[in-house]
Amino acid sequence: MYGYRPTTRLLSMLELLQARGRMGGPELAKRLEVGERTVRRYVAMLQEMGVPVEAERGRYGAYTLRPGFKLPPIMFTDEEALALALGLLSARRLGLSGAAPAVEGAQAKLERVMPEGLRERVRTFEEVVVPAAAAPARLPAGEVVVTLSAAVRERKRVRMRYRSGDSGETRRDVDPYAVVQGDAFWYTFGYCHLR
Repeated sequence: MYGYRPTTRLLSMLELLQARGRMGGPELAKRLEVGERTVRRYVAMLQEMGVPVEAERGRYGAYTLRPGFKLPPIMFTDEEALALALGLLSARRLGLSGAAPAVEGAQAKLERVMPEGLRERVRTFEEVVVPAAAAPARLPAGEVVVTLSAAVRERKRVRMRYRSGDSGETRRDVDPYAVVQGDAFWYTFGYCHLR
């Protein structure tokens, strides 16, 4: 995922901590494709360079950056920029309509910093690749998908309106387990407390 050079992984770890705020050693090790011992070594290296990485000990311990610490923006590699551009295109094609302004803004910023050759690769992909499934007939607001995804991640219950074909609309408390897009529709899998 992050290549094999320790410097690349070290910078990637710093970016992950800045983006996520708090990450456990096992999660960092998995993301960076290294062992937990290597993660501890990277933390020590960052601290030696003056980066304020703090370690919370214990069963649910994690690594964090001291509040207020920010890195200057880091330029993307060609592969990272291409991955972002393709992800933004996929979000648009999946019908995340509520996110459309953000997607368009991010795409425009990305295109401004991309070299021309890379821009051409993205345009080619956009023009030639056809999605296998149609965009959802009824698009959910991007915020709905984001809210449900956060509830899945944080294991929080949500209250939602549910419309069935025969019994009309009801309000339900649901523990969502996953959010899935397929066959032109969005689905939430979970436990419904009404049933």
